[in-house]
Amino acid sequence: METKRRYSRREGLNREELEQDPTSFLWLGLSDKTLEKLETYRLYKKGHAVSDIAEAFGLSREYLYKLWKGLEENGTESLVDKRWGSSPRKVTEEKEREILRAKAVEPELGDSELGRRYGLDRSTVYRLLKEHGLQDLHNVVCGEEESGDEGVKKKRKS
Repeated sequence: METKRRYSRREGLNREELEQDPTSFLWLGLSDKTLEKLETYRLYKKGHAVSDIAEAFGLSREYLYKLWKGLEENGTESLVDKRWGSSPRKVTEEKEREILRAKAVEPELGDSELGRRYGLDRSTVYRLLKEHGLQDLHNVVCGEEESGDEGVKKKRKS
């Protein structure tokens, strides 16, 4: 009977240790996304596992592969964020509370209506409500529920 080969567990990468390592771009102490991207490539070329790099930097493996391919094809210019103008609008905590309060008070309000009221895209409102478990609040309050895998809505009998 053949015994299974056991692999030793990888140590992973510790971001705090990288910031203390003088060979790391993070050691410079600058809060620069371009340097962080370059650091991921340095670690990859050094032989670290892509999943460890992705976890340490909070990025997906797919994004890293795309990033590194761009770096190899177009050089460091591909690491610079080329978006100009205002930065993407973010939902402030105050606006988030207002949206959640509005949905709680008026559960029948849809994502589009809430988006119009608060100057946000419908998908942003959807994501916010889903994150807080309020996306289907209108179904609970209005007495509707989804039935099985068919996704057919039925009225609840009281």
